[in-house]
Amino acid sequence: MKRLIVLPFAEKDIKETVSFFNDVSDTLDRDFIQAIDASFFEILHNPEAFPIAKYDIRKFVMAKFPFCIYFVDRNEALFILSVFHDKRNPKDWQRRRLKKE
Repeated sequence: MKRLIVLPFAEKDIKETVSFFNDVSDTLDRDFIQAIDASFFEILHNPEAFPIAKYDIRKFVMAKFPFCIYFVDRNEALFILSVFHDKRNPKDWQRRRLKKE
């Protein structure tokens, strides 16, 4: 099984969202973290099941939160590029594309 690597931009996305949800609710931040963990599990176990959004970047749509997880599949690992709210400008995550090697 491949490794799953969360890149710094995606880590920042997650931390900012958790911080926001923590301010909104006592439990929403934990619910989001659990949803992220479950999403990463699904991506790791069947990355080809998710559609290509642009170039070689795949898109996982979260069920309980209005977020998409964008990732690329490389020989050595799956790289999480972004955990992105659906209402944000998609050009923001598109700049995060990894160069194909």
